[in-house]
Order: sequence, then structure tokens, then C-alpha cells
Amino acid sequence: MSVVITVKFPVSADTMERVVTANADTMQAIAADGRRHGTIHHQFTADPDGNAVVIDEWPDEDSFHRFFDAQDDIKKVMAEAGVTGPPEVTVYRTLDTPDRF
Repeated sequence: MSVVITVKFPVSADTMERVVTANADTMQAIAADGRRHGTIHHQFTADPDGNAVVIDEWPDEDSFHRFFDAQDDIKKVMAEAGVTGPPEVTVYRTLDTPDRF
């Protein structure tokens, strides 16, 4: 069963959205690399406090870390957005329930 992973960045969602949009080609390349590593779903969101949060679905936690920890372009975009500390990564185990779709 897959995992849902959130990556909370210590930067405003508005700033992240602006920087990600300005770096569309780089973001497309990152997304393609993520798909090669197994990502199933990916999206940026804003949490209730206005922080940028990525919500991904991956086959397993190890696949995510092999991708994310080695992806230099992510580090460059994070730096451009003003992210100075490490993001907060949380992994959620997906439950196999009969109402899942």
C-alpha cells in the first residue's frame, strides 16, 4: 500500500507559488524525475498558517527519500524561495479500507 507524504516548507505559500511558477521548466523536470522514481500524485498546497506544503503519494517512503534527498534542483528552488531550514517531512501510511477511491 502506498504512503502519503507531506513536505512543509518554512516559507509562505504565496512566495513558493511565485517562485515555482517562475521556474516552470525546472519544476517540470523535477516532476518528471519524481515520476521516474515512482511518485503517484504531487501537488503544492497552503496550510491554514499560510505555509507552503507539498502533498505527494509514493509507493513507499524509501522511494521518496531516494528522489527528494538527491534532487539538487529542489534545493535550488527552495533557496530561491527563501527557505533557510530543512522542510518538515511527514509520512502517512495509507489504510486499506473499503471506502477508499
